Amino acid sequence: MIRNFADHTANERTYLAWIRTAIAIAGFGFLIEKLPSTPDNTGTGLTLVAVSAALVLMASVRFVLIRRQIEDAREDRRAFGLIEVLFTATLALLLLAVFVFLLGLVRAG
Repeated sequence: MIRNFADHTANERTYLAWIRTAIAIAGFGFLIEKLPSTPDNTGTGLTLVAVSAALVLMASVRFVLIRRQIEDAREDRRAFGLIEVLFTATLALLLLAVFVFLLGLVRAG
């Protein structure tokens, strides 16, 4: 039996949720790029694809760090807090990109 099995599976479920989210964001970015282009939304789709790639990278780093903390039975979460701040900043960038895209649709419409 794997020691701390429940913690490891919870960490893996969280990782997979972030991967699914990144795939959805990339798909939305591709969709935006396929829409008729206006001067305001030319880079929005590419920005969303880049943000999704960054999310995959950060989710992978978070997964490995949390796995090590579980294996070492460490309770300090200093690295965990830094990763959560990076995730929040990336999501804020994502929201900004979507806002710019929607603003471009309003101006074009």
